Amino acid sequence: MPDPAALALFESARELVDNGDWAAGCAKFEASLMVYAAPSTMLNLAKCYEHDGKLATAWSAYKRSLVLNQETPGAERKSALDTIANEGITNIEPKLPRVKITIANAPVGLYITRNGQEMPAAMLGSAIPVDPGPQTIAVQAPGFRALRKSFTATEGKTEDITLKLEPERGDAAAPGSGRIPAWAWVAAGGGVALGVAAAAFRIDQARVEGRQDALCKGDLERGCPPLSQYDPTDDNATKKRDFALFVGLGAGGVIALGAAVTGFVLGSRSPSRAATAGTVVVPWIGPNVAGAGIGGRFQ
Repeated sequence: MPDPAALALFESARELVDNGDWAAGCAKFEASLMVYAAPSTMLNLAKCYEHDGKLATAWSAYKRSLVLNQETPGAERKSALDTIANEGITNIEPKLPRVKITIANAPVGLYITRNGQEMPAAMLGSAIPVDPGPQTIAVQAPGFRALRKSFTATEGKTEDITLKLEPERGDAAAPGSGRIPAWAWVAAGGGVALGVAAAAFRIDQARVEGRQDALCKGDLERGCPPLSQYDPTDDNATKKRDFALFVGLGAGGVIALGAAVTGFVLGSRSPSRAATAGTVVVPWIGPNVAGAGIGGRFQ
């Protein structure tokens, strides 16, 4: 693990987990992975998720570790890490809960979430691994009544869910009848995209700051190694760029979302034939909600 900050976090995490403090240790493994994506760190995170009963999350982490391990130097170490990952996958797969969602006559503009997280429409009709426990599927589309289905995912069982959306009462979809304007949806999507991009640059800035803090022992003025060993020019430039983009994109996202909210409010207040018939048409918005005792000690 070449990054000193990632290594320090990894070793601290391993010590905490070895002493039984899984919550604190696993949080440090996650922080280490953000600084440097090492296959050994991902394997430890998989053990963390498995310990917490998050089988699908653990299974995905084991799979991801195999991808990261492709670049591991040394055939013996690479083989050892592959063996640990494959054993984890083999042990979990028979216990994985899955959910298969089918939408009858899926309309245009379909928006699906599972436990509040967006699901791509391409997942429909496939058995998707999920963590055991309560699950809520929510489905929305313009001009249709929203649906919500809750169930409990059970180890080793596939839940087959078929949903059918019903049109809203009245002619709520007619032009000029109180529908949310198209520009409001565009603004909402753009605002979410800008917010996600801003967050990505802030994470990158934090990564660089963490690396500098580790190299300079917390003192950027006097604690850094000689310039022959470490030149902070590129890191400083990256931090300035990331901060500027974080502020600019974040501000743009806030403005776009504000405009979208205005459009939603105005659209919901405009009269519609459905409203005059006694039905209140509520606009929907689908935000883009823009991966231990560890068996074996490895780093």
